[in-house]
Amino acid sequence: MFRTSSDKIQQTGTTVLLLAYFILLVLFSDVLSSWEWVHLEIHSTIETLGGISAILIAMVLLRESREDQSNMLVMVATGFATMGVLDTAHAMSQPGDAFIFLHSVASLAGGFFFSLAWLPYRREKPADLRWIFRGSIILAVSIALRALIYPEDVPKILPLYNGKFTLAAVLINTAASLLFLSSAPKLYRIYRKEKNKRELVLTFLALLFGIAEMIFQFSNPWDGIWWSWHLIRLMAFAAILTIVFRFKHN
Repeated sequence: MFRTSSDKIQQTGTTVLLLAYFILLVLFSDVLSSWEWVHLEIHSTIETLGGISAILIAMVLLRESREDQSNMLVMVATGFATMGVLDTAHAMSQPGDAFIFLHSVASLAGGFFFSLAWLPYRREKPADLRWIFRGSIILAVSIALRALIYPEDVPKILPLYNGKFTLAAVLINTAASLLFLSSAPKLYRIYRKEKNKRELVLTFLALLFGIAEMIFQFSNPWDGIWWSWHLIRLMAFAAILTIVFRFKHN
């Protein structure tokens, strides 16, 4: 799985697309920031698709961690799973404190577990860390259910203020961005060593998630920039679905 003879072409193509998208975003930032489109149903569809996709890839990576004896994969799988659970809850929530809280916590959890790829895990006994995967899922489900059932009780550090995100919300999502981006060099280093396209795909996913969360601070709810970082996340999740599809047919 994940191996191919055209890795260099795909690396170049993906890098060019990322740079082109970022340049276009900078050039048209003024236009995008002045455009507003409120559509809760489409937003919920995007986030639900992303959440389910993240959970699916978590299951694939957890399975591969047994075959490869890789504790790193357990941590990345945990990041995808917790992010998937919380993003799905985010898709079901109504705009307000819980809406922003669930997305921010989802991104922070995903970035945190991705960044743990830097820890020097031994390639043996990956089951030793699977309790972290299970415990994190239980915690994520608990947070999601409480935020959905009691949205008025979520921490008040992330309220909307005059239609804009607060400093706390920006800082949390910026931290998530830096955590995702910090994992990319390590994942790419593993790819260069083992020549497995799986780590290359994870590297680009880390970059996509990191860029999306970095753009968060420049957006306001429902404006063009806000939708643009959702589009980047959708691109990442589309890649995840492709990976799962190929895995099932190999």
